[in-house]
Amino acid sequence: MKLLKTSFYTSLSTAVTFISGFIVTKVVAVKIGPAGIAYVGQFQNTISILTMLATGAITSATIKYIANYRDQPEKKQRVLTTALTIVLLCSFTIAAFVISASGYLSRSVFKTGELWLVFVLYGVFITIISVNSFYAAVFNGLKEIKKLTVINITGSLVGIIFTVIFAYAWGIKGVLIANNFTALILFIVNLWFLKKIKGINWKPSFSKWDKRVAGMLFTFALMNVVSGFVTPAAQLIVRNKIIENFSANEAGYWQAITRISDYYLSFITTVLSVYYLPRLSELKEKHELKHEIIKGYKTLLPIVGVMAFLIWLCRTWIVHILFTQNFLPMLPLFKYQLLGDFFKIGSWLLAFLMLSKALVRMYIITEIVFNATFVILSIFFISKNGIIGATYAFCINYALYWVVMWFLIKKRISNND
Repeated sequence: MKLLKTSFYTSLSTAVTFISGFIVTKVVAVKIGPAGIAYVGQFQNTISILTMLATGAITSATIKYIANYRDQPEKKQRVLTTALTIVLLCSFTIAAFVISASGYLSRSVFKTGELWLVFVLYGVFITIISVNSFYAAVFNGLKEIKKLTVINITGSLVGIIFTVIFAYAWGIKGVLIANNFTALILFIVNLWFLKKIKGINWKPSFSKWDKRVAGMLFTFALMNVVSGFVTPAAQLIVRNKIIENFSANEAGYWQAITRISDYYLSFITTVLSVYYLPRLSELKEKHELKHEIIKGYKTLLPIVGVMAFLIWLCRTWIVHILFTQNFLPMLPLFKYQLLGDFFKIGSWLLAFLMLSKALVRMYIITEIVFNATFVILSIFFISKNGIIGATYAFCINYALYWVVMWFLIKKRISNND
């Protein structure tokens, strides 16, 4: 599927996701305030780690190998069967842990044991959530982008309904449990679409477990374990630092600016995942890889620059529209956060080559190093400059990451051996 065609479908999905995210954020901002935004961020970072473990961290690997074997039915079926079995085994294990440790997780994440039920319900639904992630990876690898777009839009719309109702009924607890019920609806939608794909057996099977395929998936998954853990963990550390040094409200301002980044960059990151990862996985020749990356820079990076500039110009309006006037103290955070977003996408256009070609050691080392430098820089600048220091750290860290990515990747796309 061509980049522009993929961009069209992902833009539809992203537009709906943006609107749903806006509504959810607005509800939390009005109902709970900056502290609520901070605690939602804490919970999202925590469950992103748990969900990654519950899927065996093989979703990106599934995309890669389904794309590789798209025209080889037997190999494709072995990947599907083995991957689904792994997801079910891992999700059952994590579910048991989350339910049994619900009180501890509540105290660790929220500094209170009163929200233990949030983790119990998440543990009950985590298998469904994990299987949904697996199905999304399969649709991606098969390049069933239309189906994936419809599923994502459905999830966003259903998520709005559950979140708004639950927020007004149960406050912060309702916001945190709403996604579980959204996942249940998505599971039903996924099953309906899966029936339309012929020639594939969707049942897990231990008898058809392929050790070689499992080894391939887990080797690739090692990269996702690292990124799926260290990035949310780094954000948790920085947010806790802000809460401890200042307040939950201050942490809410930083969470709010990162939420804005996530919203407007979601179009770009979705294109990278849906188009670039399968596309780079397919390409073998250096000149083809170089051409694809250059096309990405010409197409996507200018879009990021324009969006970031417009958001900076309209930052006051955006805060009023997305949040409330209680969030106006976050205005100084925009400048360096948006500049860091530009550096981030510039570096990711190169870094995705590591994922697509399973450059495990390089990926793991760079992920650990640059998440560590983000934490170190954040602690230093927060201590010197307050919460705006977190945006200084974000900007500097991704500028350095882009430079390092260029030196690491250029020999893999250069024809001069």
